[in-house]
Order: sequence, then structure tokens, then C-alpha cells
Amino acid sequence: MRVEPMGPVLATIANLFGAGLLGGGGWLAVSFTHGALSDPETTVDAVVFAAVALFGAFVASVGLGTLLHNRERRRSTRRLATQGVDGAAEVIAIGPGEVMPDGLATQHELRLRVTGPGFEPFEASSVEPDNHFPGVVVGSRLAVVVHPPSREFSLHRAEPVC
Repeated sequence: MRVEPMGPVLATIANLFGAGLLGGGGWLAVSFTHGALSDPETTVDAVVFAAVALFGAFVASVGLGTLLHNRERRRSTRRLATQGVDGAAEVIAIGPGEVMPDGLATQHELRLRVTGPGFEPFEASSVEPDNHFPGVVVGSRLAVVVHPPSREFSLHRAEPVC
């Protein structure tokens, strides 16, 4: 599984965002649930309060998911930094180009054969924007860091190895 490294500054910013969503959504859910249950003046008020409470719960769940995702991504980054082994990833196939969501660039799926000392070679896929690895063709070798037990890896965005 490919890991996009996450540094401490980006992790802090992303976690602040996730905590804000979790806290704000939680506050909405609790306060509007209380409003819906504490003798609303009309049925419409109760329905509106309940709808806002559900929206708050949804926002809180997105915040919690953000925090959990960031925690796992940061753990993987640290694991690669401390226990990773340098290796090479040979491009064995390149999928057709897809336009990225911004509509300005394209991306390709790269099929890779990852090799290095201390682990059995394995194949993996990674979808990469064209500007990350310009000029990559089948047979190109990219620098990679691998955590052998989990087969997590990170590609280096430098010039191809060969």
C-alpha cells in the first residue's frame, strides 16, 4: 500500500481542522437535539431542530474520520522513516490517463515491481499525477522506501533512478 508522507506541520493543521469539525458538529448535534426534545413550540420546530442535529452529527463524524485518517497516515509516515528500507520500484505498466478532478492535469495508474534488500519483491499499484514523475515510461526505476512487514511504501518524487 502506498503511503503519501505527512509531515508534522500538515498533520497539525489537518488535525485542527478535524477537531474543529468534531467539536462544532458535536455541539450542533447536542444543542439542537436538546432543543428538539425540550418542548418545542410547534412540530415544525422539532423537525427543524432534529434535522440540524442530524447534520451536526454528520459533521462530527466527518471530523472524527479526519482525525483517525490523519493519525494512521502519520503513524505510517513515522514507521517508514524509522523502519523503512531503501529500494527501487520498476514501472512495469502504465494505465490510461485520466483527467484529475481539477480538470487541469492528468494522472496515470502505475503498476510497480518493488524490490530491495531484506524483503521479497512484490507488485503494487499507485495512481500518480503526471507532474509527480514526468517522463516516466515502462522500465523506469523510481526510488522507494519500504516497510517490509506491511509492504507499505513511499515513492520519492525525485528523478528516476535509471
